[in-house]
Parts: sequence; C-alpha cells; structure tokens
Amino acid sequence: MASIGLRNAKYNKINYTTKKYETLTDSKVPVLGRLIDAKITEDRNNTTLRADDIIAEKDYSFKGGTLSLTVDDVTDEVYADVKGCEVSEDKEITDNSEDVAQEIGYGKKKKKIYKGVISYKVEFLPRVQITKITADRKTKGESIEYNTVSIEGSVMELEEEINGMKVGDWKKVKSFTTLSEAQTYLDGLL
Repeated sequence: MASIGLRNAKYNKINYTTKKYETLTDSKVPVLGRLIDAKITEDRNNTTLRADDIIAEKDYSFKGGTLSLTVDDVTDEVYADVKGCEVSEDKEITDNSEDVAQEIGYGKKKKKIYKGVISYKVEFLPRVQITKITADRKTKGESIEYNTVSIEGSVMELEEEINGMKVGDWKKVKSFTTLSEAQTYLDGLL
C-alpha cells in the first residue's frame, strides 16, 4: 500500500480535570501547521530474563516514542499554546525556563492507494508533549528557497482514561473510504 498524501496536523490539549480534551472554540480543532512530513518512532523495552541457562522471559513492551513533524509554519498562537509560553496582552510571546508544555492529543490523515483504490487512514496519538519547535531560516539568494518548521514531541501511553480511551492506549489507527469520513473521525477524537 502506497501513501500518496498527508494532511491535517491537528491537536487539542488534555484537560485532566474533566478527563477529556479541551472544549473547542467554534467547534474547530486546532491545527499545528500544514504537514510536509510526519514520522512516529516507537521506543520499546528489550529485556530478557535468563534462567537455567536459557531465555525464560522476554519483554518488548511499549515504553514511549518520538513524534517528528515538518510543517510549513507555526503561528505564534499555536507555538505558545503547545509550548506553554506566556503571551502578553500585546501578543508578545516569552519562552521561560520554567515553561511546561501541556500534553496534547495529536492526529493526522494520510491518503493511500492500493490496487487502484484510494483510502484515507487516520493516525491518532492520545498523549504527546511537544519538546521542540525549530524554524530554519535563510536569506533570499539568487533563487527562492522555502523554509520549514520542525516539531518534535514525546509520545506517551495514557496514564488515566481520557475521552473514553483506556489506560495504556498510545495510538489509534482507522481507515476510511472517503476523506470526509476520516476528517469527521479525527475531529471526533479531539
């Protein structure tokens, strides 16, 4: 199955008081930026117990992961929202060493084709904490070069039930035949 597209880096902050994602303004799910590239890297335990000179037990359980995104740009508001920065009344954003990025749910859609049939796959991570947002910039030269923004986050399993997902859940994936079905599903998760 070939992936032939990528859309919608959407997120919403986790509210641990209500055990749900935050209430949306105008029912619009926030967008991190327009996706260029997305990668999820799993980190798993690799432990063996030897007994009587043989391997008696093995553990390859999930212990975390890394989310790496490249987007076209990140607005100041989104940057402050996911990084936990202070925003003044005149919209000046200040990063502080004491800032703590709030945990978010994150999802995206990818377009796939298999044997000539197009489908849309939603990948959702219920608990992510953004660790870095890096923007590369270059001066204008003889030709225009587009610059992008890299976002990195820690992927974690749920430590308590959120939006009906259970403790230990760390990823959801579902495929759809239409883009609108995939969009409705993703927005419903957030």
